[in-house]
Amino acid sequence: MMEARLGVTTCDKCQKPMEKGQPVLILVEGNITEANDMLTFSAPCDSCVHYACHRNCWDGVSEY
Repeated sequence: MMEARLGVTTCDKCQKPMEKGQPVLILVEGNITEANDMLTFSAPCDSCVHYACHRNCWDGVSEY
């Protein structure tokens, strides 16, 4: 499981609030630190989330 904390809680596509239980897509920068049967991901900073939107809003293009 990955946890992200967002300072802005609106969708980057539709600008409507993202709420608990909604499926979302989050574009985050980081590094793979281990690669076995599972990948271990590490984000070095709190500001590594570049883009967040409702999964239904995603059209394959981010304005980041």
